Amino acid sequence: MGKVLRRDAKQRQEGHDVLRKKRPVIRASKLDPFMGRIEEVLEEYEDATGQRVFEILREKGYSGGISILRDRLRKVRPKPKRKPIIRFETEPGQQGQMDWSPYTIKTRRAGILKVLCFSYVLGFSRRHYIDFTLRRDFFTLIRRHQAAFEHFKGVPEQCLYDGEKTVIIRWEARKPIFNPAFLQFITHYHCRPVACGPGRPETKGKVEAPFLFVENNLLNARTFTDLEDLRNTARWWLANRSDTHEHDTTGKPPLELFLAEEAHMLQAIPTHHYDSSEVGFRVGRLDGFVEWDSNIYSMPYEYVGEILTVRATETEIVVYTPEVKEIARHERLPRAAHDKSELTEHRVGSKAVRYGLEPVRETFLCLGDGAEVFLRGLEQNYPRYCGYHARRILLLKETYSSDDIHRALLHAIRYQAWDVTAVERILTARARPRTLESTVRQRASEHLRAMLPHVTQRSLSEYNDLLHSSADDNNESTQEIANDDLKEEQDPQDP
Repeated sequence: MGKVLRRDAKQRQEGHDVLRKKRPVIRASKLDPFMGRIEEVLEEYEDATGQRVFEILREKGYSGGISILRDRLRKVRPKPKRKPIIRFETEPGQQGQMDWSPYTIKTRRAGILKVLCFSYVLGFSRRHYIDFTLRRDFFTLIRRHQAAFEHFKGVPEQCLYDGEKTVIIRWEARKPIFNPAFLQFITHYHCRPVACGPGRPETKGKVEAPFLFVENNLLNARTFTDLEDLRNTARWWLANRSDTHEHDTTGKPPLELFLAEEAHMLQAIPTHHYDSSEVGFRVGRLDGFVEWDSNIYSMPYEYVGEILTVRATETEIVVYTPEVKEIARHERLPRAAHDKSELTEHRVGSKAVRYGLEPVRETFLCLGDGAEVFLRGLEQNYPRYCGYHARRILLLKETYSSDDIHRALLHAIRYQAWDVTAVERILTARARPRTLESTVRQRASEHLRAMLPHVTQRSLSEYNDLLHSSADDNNESTQEIANDDLKEEQDPQDP
């Protein structure tokens, strides 16, 4: 009771404050005597770990734990000084910067799509170009560059890249080794590629920062039907948002600054665009189609089993014969759509044209001398289905070279095995599968070697005789000069 009365009396004299807090009692720590040593260690070794400092202090008599030491180190360890990032400004038309960023987009029709945003920014005006793709391969890269140049109606003098593998193959002696195929493309537009140093993404901050604007403005609170809808919205966004908003650094809309000071400083786009077509080889299928990017495109039936050349632009698929004669042209289907494009003019003809032997006879005979003998055996044993067997054998060119197939036919003739399954078994056992492209390249190389003149290597003895002959000639010349000099000394003449 007396304690309560004394407390009340004290409150009346000193005042009553419900917010007054007790002062914490500061207790001495076992680390206090060692703070000087800790500061010495950190001054000498900035990256010293808590474990190493603990071991050093134990040698000096410290008996406390490591947890309290680590807490103290977090408070006293000097903070690392961040190097200031210097913003580099470029002149109008001097530089562009390019980069990619991945996004996962939910669409109404196609479900969840993993897309890549291609971004290209002009360094002076900050005018921006973007597009969305499903792939990041070489041909997609150069086609998006072409679209960016068309958007700006000009080309900057140089473009900045990071470690983009389709652009920079590797680094040697701190210098970039550019992809020769990309150099061939970019120099066509008189643009010089410049590589960022490894581990320095801030070097191209002008193209990194706009990705945040894309995320927070273009992609935020919007739903897209499919990839094409996303790309169409991106084109609208570039014209109505990106070009017209006031840029934080320049204080002006990018389009306004571009038109006023940068557009006329860009290099002109070449009259003839760089051909960005993909070219590959395909064997004409039994059903009269060729395949490209998981889609199939029709062709005339008479080219079944032929090795055809396919040229794929961004919008078209063009099919050529081995003699480079165009036989089909289709609008390109979306990648990996597993769809087909079939033209009615490719389906005119009788069943004999579709399945008979005659349309593919000449192609089959081109396999080699033994092909004619095998074909006669097919006709005798399968008079109604010999065309089917011949076409199936021709399709093996997708996996094996024509020479391997011919050797398999000769082996089948020896054992009177007149069907495609026998040829397939022989190839599996005796030949090595290879890609169609490598087979075509090998045949082209062999053809080129056959066209070149034959060079016979000289015998090494001929070079030996030539060297000795030259040495003797040099000795004779030296001796003649010496004799002439001696004669002049013995019989001097006045000039």
